[in-house]
Amino acid sequence: MKAQDYIVVGGGLSGLYTAHILSQKGNVLLMARAGLDESNSYFAQGGMAAVTDAEDTPADHFQDTIVAGRGLCREEAVSLLVEEAPHRVDDLISMGMQFDEENGHLALGLEGGHHHHRILHAGGDATGRLVTQFMIEQVLKNERIQVLDHYFVTSLLVRDGHCFGVKVLNEHTFKEQAYYAKAIVLATGGCGALYIPTTNPPFSLGDGMAVAHAAGARLMDLEFIQFHPTALYSDTGNAFLISEAVRGEGAYLLNKEGERFMKDKYPLAELSPRDEVARAIFSEIQRSDIPYVTLSTAHLSRERLMQRFPTIAAHCKKMGLDFATGIPVAPAAHYTVGGIATNLFGETNITGLYAVGEAASTGVMGANRLASNSLIECIVFGYRIAKHIIENPQHDYSDIASPPDVELRTFEAQRELRWQKAKEEPAMHKLGKILMKHCGIIRTEDSLRKGLQKLERLRRSVGCEDDETLFSQEVLHRRITIAELMLKATLLRTESRGVHYRDDYPETLPKDKAYRTEIIGDKITHVTLDQYE
Repeated sequence: MKAQDYIVVGGGLSGLYTAHILSQKGNVLLMARAGLDESNSYFAQGGMAAVTDAEDTPADHFQDTIVAGRGLCREEAVSLLVEEAPHRVDDLISMGMQFDEENGHLALGLEGGHHHHRILHAGGDATGRLVTQFMIEQVLKNERIQVLDHYFVTSLLVRDGHCFGVKVLNEHTFKEQAYYAKAIVLATGGCGALYIPTTNPPFSLGDGMAVAHAAGARLMDLEFIQFHPTALYSDTGNAFLISEAVRGEGAYLLNKEGERFMKDKYPLAELSPRDEVARAIFSEIQRSDIPYVTLSTAHLSRERLMQRFPTIAAHCKKMGLDFATGIPVAPAAHYTVGGIATNLFGETNITGLYAVGEAASTGVMGANRLASNSLIECIVFGYRIAKHIIENPQHDYSDIASPPDVELRTFEAQRELRWQKAKEEPAMHKLGKILMKHCGIIRTEDSLRKGLQKLERLRRSVGCEDDETLFSQEVLHRRITIAELMLKATLLRTESRGVHYRDDYPETLPKDKAYRTEIIGDKITHVTLDQYE
C-alpha cells in the first residue's frame, strides 16, 4: 500500500478544484477513470450560475433554486451556494480564468428557471471545457498533485467505520493496487450514462456510488434523474446536448404542426424548469408519429447564434443540420440529482470519506436541478470540503507500522476485453433501454415492477463464468444494483415532484409531508426533511 496525504477520485471540475485546494496543505493523489478531458464537466455547455450583477441578489438566486427544487432543497445548503458562489468566481478570475465579457463587463446569460441574467459563460457554449481545461492546467503544474489516469476504484478500504484508503484497478496493467490517506474524496460523477439515450460521456455510470454503497455509505434520492429537454435527436440513440441557453437566447419549441406548445400552458414558456419542458416535449412526441420536436431559431440573428454557440453550430453542421434555422430535439437522461448523502462539508456517514459534485447529494438540488447550478456547486463545495479537511484532520494512519492486509488481484487483460465485447456491452445496452422505458420521464407502478423483473433477468444472464468472477462482470453487477435501487426508490415515492413524475400519482404531497429517500445497504426508507436536518 502507498500512503498519501489526500486522495481525490475523479477528474472532473469538482475533483480538480478540490485537489487544487487540498494541495495547499499536503500531497494529493488524483485518480481519474479516464482522461482528464472526458468528464461531464468538460462537456458542460450552459455556464456557471453566480450573482455578479448589481441588479441581482443572492436572495433571488436562492429563490429560483428553491422553486426549481420543488420543496426538497436543503435551504441551508442553498444559502451557502448562492452566498459563496460570487467569492469562488472571484477566486477563479484572480487565478486567471477568463469568462466571456461584453463592453468590459462579464457577459451574463439567462437560462430556464432563472429570473435574472446570471449565467457566466466562456467561449460561448464551451464553459465546461474551458473552466475544466483551466483547472487541468493548474493541477498538472502543481508538484503536490500526482495524477493517475485510467485507474478504476474497485472498493473503499473501511475499518471501524472509517475510510482509510482505496483499492483500484490499474487499467494499464489490469492489476489491483491499494492506496491509503488521511481523507478520501469521491468526485466520480453521476449515473446518467446508465440510460439510453443520454447526454453523458460513457464513464458516468454510477461506479463511485456503487463502491460507496458497498462500503455502507448512505445514498439519497436516486429516483430524481434529470432529463435534459433538448438533446439533438439521432436515430442511433447518441444524444448531443443542446444547451438551455439556446432557449435563453429566444429559441422556440415547435410541435409537428409548427405550433409553440409551451407558450399557453406554462408562464415561463420555453424557459420553464427542465422537468416541465421535458414532460411537455415527451407528451408531444407521444401524441405524434415523429420522435422529436423542433427547436426553432429561424427568427433569431444567425450572427449572434454562431458567436454564442459555436460548438453546437459546428456539431449540427457535421450532422447536416443548420442550427440557425431549426433542429430536431428530444429529451435524454442528463443529470443525477441524488447521490451519496453528505453534510454541508461534504462528509458522508463514513468518517474520512467525502463526496463532491454530481456524485454527492448535498441537498442543493432538491427534486430538480436549477440550470447551471452544477458547475458552481463543484467549486463551492469542493472549496468547503478541502478547507474542512485541512482544518479538521481525521485519524492519520501513518502511525501504523504495517498497514492492514489487503487482498489484491490480477486480471487477465485479454479475457476481460473479450468478455466486455461479448457480454458487458450488450448487457449495458439492455440496461440503458430498460431504465429509459421503465424509469424514464413518466413512471407508473406497473412499469417500474416490470423494469425490476427485467433487471433481475439481466443479472441472471450475466452470471459467473466458469465459477470465476471477472472484474468486468463484478462492475456490471454493481451497475445493475444501482439501477435496481433507482427503480425501488422510484416505486417508494408515491407522488410526483420535480423530475420524478408518477402518472399513477400525479399530485405533489403537501410541504409538511415532504420527504427524501434514504438507502443504506438493502434498506430503503423515507426520511422527513426535519429528520435529515
